[in-house]
Amino acid sequence: MRVDLLLKALCLVKTRSQGKKGCEAGAVKINGKAVKPGREVKAGDILEIKYPKRVVVAEIVDVPRGQVARKDRDDYVRILRERKTEAEIW
Repeated sequence: MRVDLLLKALCLVKTRSQGKKGCEAGAVKINGKAVKPGREVKAGDILEIKYPKRVVVAEIVDVPRGQVARKDRDDYVRILRERKTEAEIW
């Protein structure tokens, strides 16, 4: 699954276009490298997302086939770290 679609499917962003903008701004990394929105994601990848006021680092446990309910998100992604930041990213 593409990273921009994954962000939306796991409710990590509200819209796919937000995920796309985040990737284009360099605010989304997989395994330590900035990615384009079309980058394929696989289980085991480490995802880093820089939101406007926080940074989340998570491991992809499994790639969903479609939209996932927020309550079921933990079946697909495991949050490793989360920290607050003051910097505006995107």
